[in-house]
Parts: sequence; structure tokens; C-alpha cells
Amino acid sequence: MTETNSCIDKIASAVHECDVRSITCVPGYPVTELAELLITEADAKWCLNEKVALEIALGASASGSRSMVIVKHVGMNLLSDPLITASTHRIGAGIVIIAGDDPMAVASQNEQDSRYWGLIAEVPVLDPNPTNLHDAIFEAYRISETASTPVIVRVTDRALRSGCVEGGAQTLALPEPFDRAIWEYSMHGRHQLFHMDTYPLIEDMSERSHLNHCPEGEGSGDGQMCIISSGYASMIVTAVMRQNGIEMPHIPLSFVSPLPVKRIAEFTCDRRVLVVEETEPVIEGQLGTGTCNVLGRRSGHLPYGGLTEGDILFAIENMDKNEIALDIIPETLKNRGYSRDICDDCPFIPVYEAVRSVKKSSDIKLMIAGDMGCSIRTAPTGIVDVAYALGGAIGVASGMPAKSIAIIGDFGLVHSGLQALIDAEFNHRDVLVIVLANRVSAMTGGQKVPDPERIVRACCSDVAVVDESAGRQAIEQLIRQKLAARGVSVIVVRRECRKYPDAP
Repeated sequence: MTETNSCIDKIASAVHECDVRSITCVPGYPVTELAELLITEADAKWCLNEKVALEIALGASASGSRSMVIVKHVGMNLLSDPLITASTHRIGAGIVIIAGDDPMAVASQNEQDSRYWGLIAEVPVLDPNPTNLHDAIFEAYRISETASTPVIVRVTDRALRSGCVEGGAQTLALPEPFDRAIWEYSMHGRHQLFHMDTYPLIEDMSERSHLNHCPEGEGSGDGQMCIISSGYASMIVTAVMRQNGIEMPHIPLSFVSPLPVKRIAEFTCDRRVLVVEETEPVIEGQLGTGTCNVLGRRSGHLPYGGLTEGDILFAIENMDKNEIALDIIPETLKNRGYSRDICDDCPFIPVYEAVRSVKKSSDIKLMIAGDMGCSIRTAPTGIVDVAYALGGAIGVASGMPAKSIAIIGDFGLVHSGLQALIDAEFNHRDVLVIVLANRVSAMTGGQKVPDPERIVRACCSDVAVVDESAGRQAIEQLIRQKLAARGVSVIVVRRECRKYPDAP
């Protein structure tokens, strides 16, 4: 096998070779570039949210077509509802979910670890590295169609940017159609059947998988210590050992859920093991807690989040210690070394300044709920107070005691904010919603967004639309007027994003 192209290119190649017919994507770091390539080469489609993306894949699967869903890690939260049911309801043709994790939160609201979904949803999870990523896509479809369940392939930003190793030519058997016999069982019966037949099958596949093996020269050694790694972290471990002349048994795992516990037991024996993984102690936690034989994050040998070569070398050099107190200084916006502020020519600056003025002069403590779009960048300057999730601004503002302001982008609104708007109107809540409508998802590359005005007017009666001609003073006056009124008020502010000016 020889190194060739980027991992993004090799995923695209594997998608073609696996005859994937339906690809649905939601933009977001670090998977946007992969999705855009597949839109160009494989007729992939953008979706407005992740739950819809998986539902489309489930429909394609039931009809006999292999499908793929591409989302970032936080998007897994939204699609979890149909995912958890799919494992016991069963599927037709294979479904692979590419979950893009962001271990250093480079462009995300958290560092959550998608491998946990294997434990929650009881679905297989692969965590490949650049040496086996191409093969892992094939293996994911084999597993999916053998066990009749979706399979998660977890990737990270650094893995996607790496050079990928060319996999050998492979073929897949024709997928079986969806089996309606599952309807003979109750929901409880399906879960029983799953644990009688399906999950033991998945566990066996994990134990026997060629994706879990020791690289040449790293599986031997008679010492009392060894290393287990997962995903891209395996590449860092290999590099650290090679550069520093460290000889120690090392097994990189890529089929990580269910964990191949028998293979791990055979590998570790009674040796002390350092578990190197990004981002959370998923494997470490399953091997044992509070035991001096399992080292990693919980023992203080490794920091949480993404890992560096220095982190791993330090951990290896201190494997003789049971516990370590790492000197961690939480990163601040100031010491991060760069900032992500609102663009200097952002057309919504008059809106933000109007909100700032109203907030400053308010007789009550006016709270501003923001969204995981551009508006979150105003939080350090004191405009937005809280922001939890994409589409979450309206629901959060609805829970505040006085009429408060929700600032939400048009993508956030159609992604998952409409439900909160409908709820607010139905339950006569007091909330002012400011929709920043530029018809693009500016934070993820300028993907097109539906016009929100007609949708908003169908949900609410008190709707005002502000165009490019309105300045800060006029917007401020309108905000004050709407805050004084009871019930749900919506201001749709239309502007053209200067970064992506070609929106419809």
C-alpha cells in the first residue's frame, strides 16, 4: 500500500467504489470540505438539519440503496432520535454516518466525542486513522448490511487533512432489502431480539476485525507496559515512538464500539496500559476506573481534548506513576492567539449596535439569547449573553422572565429554531425574535438558506421586515416598540452577506 491523496479524496473514492446512491450532508467544521467534494462528484445534497439527513438515508436504505450521512459532531445530537431506534428496527441497504469531531474546538461550541454514541445507540463505531480510512468505509458498509444497523465512522479535522494510504480493491455483496418481519415483534421484543442476535454478532465482528491490529514492529515486547490508541491519535503515538526510539507494545484500535475486550485482554495481559485517544476517555473508561493498571486522562497522564506529540511523550515517560497532576491553564480568548470577531463590513452591525443601546438603557436586566451562528461572535463584546446550540436562541429567550431578545440567523431558524417559535406563539410567550436573514450559512461556507419570511409569517402575526435602507436608529426604535408589546414579535432583518454576496 502506498500513500496517495488526502483522506477527503480517499473517502470520496470509497463512496464511489461502494456504490453509495444517497448522500445527505449538513455543513459544519470539519466535514464541510468533504461534503462539498461529494456534492460535486457524487450528487450529495445539503440538508437543513441532521435529523432530516438521517431520515432521508433511512428511506433510501429501506428502498435498497446504500446511503451516507455527513455531519459534524454536534449534529449527532439532533439525529440521535432516529439513530437509536434504527438499531433495533433494522434497516435495508447499508447506512454509514460520517461524524466529524473537533478535538480542539477549533470551530465548534464544544469538544464532544462521537464515539459515545456507540454506547448510547448500541451501534457500531469505527475510529479509523489515515492508514486504514479507505478500508474502513468498505468495512462500515459490510458491518451495516451484516448487522442491519447504521454504522458511525468518526473522523477528526487532523485525520481529514492528512495524506491517506491507498486501500486494496474491494467489492461488496448486493444489499438485502428491508425485512418487514421486524413488525412481528413488540418494541420490547425488538430490543430482546437485538441483544440475542444482532449485538453478539457486532461484538464478534469487532473482535475479529482487521482494523484492530498491531503495526509491524509495534506489537512485540516483553516489558510491563503497553499502549492502546484509537483513531488519529494512533498516528501520533507511532510517530512519537519512532522519533524517540521507544520500543513498547502498541495496538491501534479502529473498531472501537463495541470494544474488542477479548483482543484487548490478550494484548495487555497483566501489563500496565496507557490509553491514548481523542477527545474523551471512552476506551479508558470501559477498561477500568480507579485501577493503577489503566492510565490516561483519568489518571492525569493526558489532558482532555486534542493531543500533541509532547502530551503523549510526557505520558509515556511517566507511565511508572499511578497518578499525575497536570498543570493545565484553561485557554482564554486572549491567550488563544487569534480572535473570531464580527466582520468589519458585516451588514448586521447596525442591528447589534441597536441591541446594545436598548440593552444598556433598559430599566430591567435585559438578557440576549444568541445562536451558534455569527451572532455568537458578539458575546465577548457584551451583546449576546447566552448561546447553547444552533437554533436554540428562541427557546432560551422564551424561558426568561421578562420579554427578552433572541438573535438567530436564518439558517439557525430553519435548522431547528422554528419549533421554538411555534411553541412561543402557541403558548403566548413574551419574546422578541430578531432574524438575521442573509440567505446563507455564513459560518460554514455560504451554503444557501431558504427565505424565512413566509415561514415566519405563517407562524406569527406580529412580523416586521427591515431592509438594507434601515439604519441603527430606526432599528433601535423598532426593537423598543416590539419589546413594549405583549406576546411574540419577530423582526426579520434582510441584509446581504459581504463575504458571500451571491445569495438568492
